[in-house]
Amino acid sequence: MKTKDEVISTIEIALELEKGSLNIDTRMGSIEQWDSLGHLTILSSLDVLFDGLIGPISNISEAQSVEDILNILIENKLINS
Repeated sequence: MKTKDEVISTIEIALELEKGSLNIDTRMGSIEQWDSLGHLTILSSLDVLFDGLIGPISNISEAQSVEDILNILIENKLINS
């Protein structure tokens, strides 16, 4: 099972940010790279990380923050709380 840190690291890589740039409170739009295209890049990168298990999760595209993404992954039993 993947960890919260792996998810955050994947988001940082997807947005081409330095390690440690994001935290649980980071929201879409609060950093320049996290726009609509950046959001699609995040979802695509997470889908790769989770071997295609992100695609069927319909509400993940509505996530507006790192915390939202983590909570949705926890709800879908892809990471531990």
